Amino acid sequence: MLIAHGIHHVVVCPGSRNATIVHNLHEAGERFTLHPVTDERSAAFVALGLTLATEQTVAVCVTSGSALLGCIPAVAEAFYRHLPLLVISADRPAPWIEQLDGQTLPQNGALQPYCSTHNLVIPHTDEDRWFNNREINAALLSVADGGGGPAHINVPIAEPMFRFTTPELPQERKITKLRPQATRPFPPEVVNTLAKAKLPALIIGQYEAGDLRTEVDALNRNNQLLVLPELLSDVGGSERMNAFDTLCDPRFAPDIVLQIGGHFIHKRFKQWLRQTDCQVIRVGYESLPDTFCHLTCQIETPAKQVLAQLADELPKQHIAVRNAAEALDAEAAAMRQKLLGQCLNEPMLTLQGAVAHLAEALRTRPQNYTLHLGNSSAVRAAQQVMLSGNVPVFCNRGVNGIEGSLSAAVGYALGMWGLHIVVIGDLSFFYDANALWNVELPAGLRILLLNNGHGAIFDHLPGLADSPARDAYIAAGGRVYSAKGVAQTFGIDYQAAHTSSELNDALQGWWNEDAETAQLIEVFLAD
Repeated sequence: MLIAHGIHHVVVCPGSRNATIVHNLHEAGERFTLHPVTDERSAAFVALGLTLATEQTVAVCVTSGSALLGCIPAVAEAFYRHLPLLVISADRPAPWIEQLDGQTLPQNGALQPYCSTHNLVIPHTDEDRWFNNREINAALLSVADGGGGPAHINVPIAEPMFRFTTPELPQERKITKLRPQATRPFPPEVVNTLAKAKLPALIIGQYEAGDLRTEVDALNRNNQLLVLPELLSDVGGSERMNAFDTLCDPRFAPDIVLQIGGHFIHKRFKQWLRQTDCQVIRVGYESLPDTFCHLTCQIETPAKQVLAQLADELPKQHIAVRNAAEALDAEAAAMRQKLLGQCLNEPMLTLQGAVAHLAEALRTRPQNYTLHLGNSSAVRAAQQVMLSGNVPVFCNRGVNGIEGSLSAAVGYALGMWGLHIVVIGDLSFFYDANALWNVELPAGLRILLLNNGHGAIFDHLPGLADSPARDAYIAAGGRVYSAKGVAQTFGIDYQAAHTSSELNDALQGWWNEDAETAQLIEVFLAD
């Protein structure tokens, strides 16, 4: 990977733990020029001087223990001068740190605050190898970020260390990072790659940085890219994602993916895409998220400009895109209608059924509201029946925690007049009930509380049902609490619903924008 990223000069220091690394650098022949220096402090400064002379990234390779600490003065100098100095340190395996084993100290973070550590793992699985590849790419790209600076790769090496049996270097994925400045932000070679793809796809996760609907609608309408948005993307077509519950097959596997936005709700789709051989190009300014394990390029530029350019330049009516879109749309529509039919005709309420009744009620309402979803079961149930692109949809998916969903919705409602609908589970609601302890509580707040007496997400975790500790000790179950007293305390209009008909009756009174108080419907769910 050093070769792939264009590193040629390496200053090497003596040591047993880093001997394997130095051996491999030497065996690579003319692809590296090695400079042996005994003292690590001096070696790091020699590497720094080489960066000045060559105007390239230069590495220094040291053994474990205090040898790494000798690099700190040069790393600090490189930090303040924005010089691309790469420190590669060998290390003992993690179980032997702080065990009075020789030549060891905690090396992860040892060069902070001047540079962070990219700490590798001893690879035993494909996931370990993917992790190491991603971390090395991130380190090698970081030396050019923000004007340049030092980076540290820490390599644990287990014994036996000196069996040189690998005949040649493996082929490794190289991730590139582009920072276009022109008004046409996508480089021509990337546009050409998308244009030649067998099935190019646009995947949009949670997105709150601006309105992409015009550009995405054009790409979708003209079948230029297979558009696959999440419910939280704020663009239309999220129901297509649900079709992958039954249609995860090679016909719909894109060979190139353009990824925009943040988190993805649809776990099965993520897992399926990770098993394909697609190439992923990400648009964004994040550190280097490799959600689908196939990232090859990150382009740091505004998404809206990129999509507008692609709508102008990509060929229209791509046959494979059109065929896949039609098949996914048909399957998604059939699945949604079947699910709605089942849910709306059930007399007793399930979690999915309660959300389906709300979705049906919203279908005929003016689009003058916002939708705020609690994490875990609430947002996943909404993904199945809600249609994206009509109204703003919000959820705390940055970390996916349950602790502030209601507070965030209250804060939004304080800053925006209108109706603000919150769909939230009982665990998340009671955890965050202090959100309602607010003298400015907006009257436009509408809360649909899904109460089944525990965290519903735990019902869907494979294997957990076999644990006798699940309900009482893991899923926060054992007793059903009611929000009626909470609502009364904070002056909120309260209604309870135990059946579908009760829920529909309660929803009828929700839409008065001139109501003087916030309203809460507590849905007690059937087992």
